[in-house]
Amino acid sequence: MTDRMRDGGSHRFGNYLYAGLATLVASLVGLPFRDHVDPDNVALFYLTATVFSTLRLGLGPGLFSTLVGTLAYNLLFVEPYYTLEVFRPSGYFTLSFLFLTSLAAAGIARPVVSSIALARREQAETRRLLALSRDLTATRTLAEIHQSMVRHLSGPLGCDISLHLPKEGGWERFWQGGERHRDAIIAATMAIEGAVSDGILLQRLEVDGDNHGFLAADRVAAPAFAALDPLWLDMAATLVAGAVIRVKQADEAAKSRAESENEKLRNVLISSLSHDLRTPLTVLGGTVSNLMRMRRKLPREALDEVTSLSLQVSQLQTFTANLLKVAAIASGGLKLNRDAYMLQEILGAAIGRLAETRGDRHIGTVVVGTIPLVDIDGALVEQVVVNLIENAIAHTANEGRIVVSLKRVGEMVEVGVSDDGPGVPEGEIETVFERFRIGSGTGDRHSRKGTGLGLAICRGIVEAHGGTIRARNGGELPGATFLFTLPVWKEEASWDS
Repeated sequence: MTDRMRDGGSHRFGNYLYAGLATLVASLVGLPFRDHVDPDNVALFYLTATVFSTLRLGLGPGLFSTLVGTLAYNLLFVEPYYTLEVFRPSGYFTLSFLFLTSLAAAGIARPVVSSIALARREQAETRRLLALSRDLTATRTLAEIHQSMVRHLSGPLGCDISLHLPKEGGWERFWQGGERHRDAIIAATMAIEGAVSDGILLQRLEVDGDNHGFLAADRVAAPAFAALDPLWLDMAATLVAGAVIRVKQADEAAKSRAESENEKLRNVLISSLSHDLRTPLTVLGGTVSNLMRMRRKLPREALDEVTSLSLQVSQLQTFTANLLKVAAIASGGLKLNRDAYMLQEILGAAIGRLAETRGDRHIGTVVVGTIPLVDIDGALVEQVVVNLIENAIAHTANEGRIVVSLKRVGEMVEVGVSDDGPGVPEGEIETVFERFRIGSGTGDRHSRKGTGLGLAICRGIVEAHGGTIRARNGGELPGATFLFTLPVWKEEASWDS
């Protein structure tokens, strides 16, 4: 701050020095004409020096030139020369006229000087905005945006500007570093969070009413920044905000492209793996089946091994089938054979398929109101119900309860599967349908880990029908509840209306 004040003082002193120099030039130019023209005409040289000093250097130097010019004219061009005495009465008139005319010229030039200074400042600010805009266009990261601000704002304005951008859980800050900036960053953070901090200048990065962060500068250390036109600051902040939005959108697009490519690669691998496994598993399954038909000829120990092998092969075949379904769902190749179905029959068939695996668990049904026909692929929806009930079995004790419910919701039918297990951990409710996500089973028979595909398949099948699926805790029973919707058969919907 002291250095800037010293520089400003030196600049003002220089202006007065230049004003005196202009008066000296006027004197040197007029001296050769002193004995050849009327002295009153020489006064025009001093008047010219006064106007020049006012226009170029300011009102103060212009008044200084008026005073010095009047004294110089008296010394050099009014007899007796080189004294302040005046022999002729008309000399006093000439001196008074010169002084008053110079004052009037300085006063008239003052608004012109102000206009010129304003135009110069606006021109400099416009150029700075254009340079900032060009530089921001080439930025690719948030750090580059801050460096662009440093180049075009911090240096010319003599202040350190920091960039504060919101992120999950707090703020992302960009600053020039160093211990001397740390206090300013702390003060800016306090000001952003609503604490009183008069020493900090904050400028919001707003676009269409949405705030995307803040520019912060020290008011004490940045008088030039604080003195800027608020409209100019808004324009600069808008440019920065636009660059921030562009960079973030580019980052999100790049991440989206990378995730899309990774997803395609995963789908290709899943599809290839499942197809490659089908043939050897089919052969292996046939061989095991043949051995099971010859079980009377096998020793007891061999029969136990073959029975275990048969179970493992069956599980591998189920896993491979699930992989194929996941690949078909992800690629959009899942074909629906839609028709009108009664959901009560599908629920009954699904519960019947699980008769041998349910153990001592009680599976009940609750039907609310009249349930219309639904427009679905019956086999796929039955698989959804089976997967959800199997998931409930895996997370309930052997004597636990499971409830399957039906009710109509507008033009959809909602199916719910509830259990009395521990429920879904709150942090996993949003991710429970992701592929290969494996929960910890609590059932006595299904405490082993699964493949993590059952719920992902459910989501794919339901969404392919135009429905939605979600998880929550509580419902018909206090444990986990999975709810999904299916569309009412169009003819039924038309008949109801």
